[in-house]
Amino acid sequence: MAYINTFKLHAAARIIGQGGVIAYPTEAVYGLGCHPSATKAIQRILNIKRRPWQKGLILVASRVEQIEPYLSEDGLKLIDCFQENHRRPVTWLLPVKQEVSPLLRGEHNKIAIRLSDNPYVKALCDEARSALVSTSANRTGQSEMRTAEEVRSKLGAELDMILVGTTGGHKRPSSIIDAQTREVLRA
Repeated sequence: MAYINTFKLHAAARIIGQGGVIAYPTEAVYGLGCHPSATKAIQRILNIKRRPWQKGLILVASRVEQIEPYLSEDGLKLIDCFQENHRRPVTWLLPVKQEVSPLLRGEHNKIAIRLSDNPYVKALCDEARSALVSTSANRTGQSEMRTAEEVRSKLGAELDMILVGTTGGHKRPSSIIDAQTREVLRA
């Protein structure tokens, strides 16, 4: 079990709640995150990454209850996909409510969601009492970062906080599977 500095965890959750942008360790790489309803923070993340909004972003959560507000009725019917046992982390594409911001879902009628086993992600979602926006901490087309030092040197001036910790040890980002069709979009 990773040691998580509770003072830093509280500070990160407070920043998220106030509409800020943080970097934090995930299963494989450092991620950029914010509250899913913080439109200005989502736009900041897109600007930092230089990522087009049309692609959409991922939500991470510690519990199913944190993602239910974003799913359509069809998405809620597929929520049992999170009970499947996979060797690696899986991000599921699920039908999204139409009122969810296009900055979050992109041009899609589905949203990417991962229930995380990473202790930092779980603790952060629980402390923030919310799912979080999650995308790799890098500019589009550049390599993902695996340490807080890398994030600080390349993106630190654009972030409100970097939660220091170790990533989960996975070599590659999560698989992405469409929950309706079972098509694997990223192995």
